[in-house]
Amino acid sequence: MIVMDLEWNRSYDKKRLDEILQIGAVRVAEAGGRILSTFDAFVKPRVHKRFDPGARKLPDLQRSIDCETTFAEAWAAFTDWCGDERVFAFWGPDDFGVIRQNCAYWGVPAFEPERVYDFQRAFAHAYGEHAPVMALWRVVDYLGIPEVFEFHNALYDAMYTALVGAWLRQEDLDYAPPKRVKRPPPRRRQKRARPREERQA
Repeated sequence: MIVMDLEWNRSYDKKRLDEILQIGAVRVAEAGGRILSTFDAFVKPRVHKRFDPGARKLPDLQRSIDCETTFAEAWAAFTDWCGDERVFAFWGPDDFGVIRQNCAYWGVPAFEPERVYDFQRAFAHAYGEHAPVMALWRVVDYLGIPEVFEFHNALYDAMYTALVGAWLRQEDLDYAPPKRVKRPPPRRRQKRARPREERQA
């Protein structure tokens, strides 16, 4: 299993791209297993002229600015590192879509995983209905995991996410919330025509 995380600059202009600035990942044999190897790559921002407020707060933003690695180069190195692994995990539902967006923008093939796990959703299933809104740092604090590294670095967040996996059961990982049934819009009441004798009065 590859547990990964991204940092990116959210799109704010006509170029509809949440531009990836860092790819971080760790390899584990199973959810909660010990970390076998790591991957870390910073990506040179090339699309947007400014950084959104969240990107400006990234502790290692300057490392992205100073590097010369393109997304295509970083992605090729990442897929080589993954090898034949086809099971991936993220904290939250957003990163997987951002990967596909960046791959499409830069014209490189996206990976085709066999399974994608959302550890945030799995944690919510395991620990209660209020958990879905919990940020990774809150869960790390809640579980008493030592905060050795700074958050919002993709590699370090991937490490923390992998550690949270030790508290998740397979049934938590497989949980899929029921789809909300869309209610049909209320029918508009038609005005009743007045009897002819009333209209002629």
